Amino acid sequence: MIPKVSVILPVRAAGETLALAVRSVLAQTMRDFELIIVDDGDRWSGLGHGWSRLEQSVHSDRRIKIIHLPPTGIVGALNAGIAEAKAPYIARMDADDVCSPRRLESQLSYMEKNPDCALLGSLVRIFPRRRLKDGMLHYESWLNSVVSEKDISRDLFVESPFAHPSVMFRRDDALVLGGYRDMGWPEDYDLWLRFAREGLKMAKVPEVLLFWRDGEERLSRRSAVYSAEKFREAKAHFLKEWRLKGVRDVQVWGAGRDGKTWAKLLIKSGFNVLQFIDIDRKKVGGRACGSSRIGPADRPLAVSHALDGKPRPSAYDTGIPVVWPGDIIKGTPILCAVGVKGAREQIRDYLLLEGFKEPEEFIFLS
Repeated sequence: MIPKVSVILPVRAAGETLALAVRSVLAQTMRDFELIIVDDGDRWSGLGHGWSRLEQSVHSDRRIKIIHLPPTGIVGALNAGIAEAKAPYIARMDADDVCSPRRLESQLSYMEKNPDCALLGSLVRIFPRRRLKDGMLHYESWLNSVVSEKDISRDLFVESPFAHPSVMFRRDDALVLGGYRDMGWPEDYDLWLRFAREGLKMAKVPEVLLFWRDGEERLSRRSAVYSAEKFREAKAHFLKEWRLKGVRDVQVWGAGRDGKTWAKLLIKSGFNVLQFIDIDRKKVGGRACGSSRIGPADRPLAVSHALDGKPRPSAYDTGIPVVWPGDIIKGTPILCAVGVKGAREQIRDYLLLEGFKEPEEFIFLS
């Protein structure tokens, strides 16, 4: 029989956490699933004899399938798991996390009742709690506040709106998109952005269905692929190729560190940053991000001419002007990049009151 859900669980140096993760999957209230464990070279390194014990359990539970690969990487392991999957729905799981017993039942029920939903996450609780710092607690709070399709579309360029091991998606949709890709930035965020680009709907079950382990050994902490810089590169790519396709001129709200970082990346990506928008009296009226080489090294310097015919430096040499919100250029996309706590809500309220539409006319970045 064809199972309803295929759970894909890649393993690399999982250690003792794998057994707990597997038990939490096998304890699901919804029994009609298969668990595909993809050994990404771990058999010969991290788990050792643990693989023998795990393989023995296959004989007692036919829902478990184990695939052994040479060290391949997370993208190859995930695509190998999807290729082996028989079910129409794929649920992700990681070897160091724990899922609620009702996870598959709740997510499958939502997907079957909402056939237009292509990808579904859930709320999460990060553990162990005693180790968590304010930054991670803030991310958990934000992650659990972005639930509806509207929320996800609105904040898609702020952070990844899903914890990867919490998602369930339709296998056919992922295959049409080419599965996971190795682009040098986070493979999960890349997939969410491609789902959104194709107009596929995404949402979350508004309950905690995944207990997400935080620790120094997490791949997202160890690999440069998951750095803030790589996330920004992914966002810039999809802004250029999708959300702002065909757009050249933009304006950036925020002349602080975040805004300047984004302005440089936007220029490097081919956008023309007309101005910064800010409310800091010390910045407004001045210029920011001045440099003769803030774009690619082979980009010719733009030069304008004064009335006397003599060349004068462009904005790229002298800096980008900083203006008040009242000087926003109508019809030019506003990219908001302010890292101050609470600023996002204030900026959103202002722009909505002024009649701007989100995300059509303004987008938040981080």
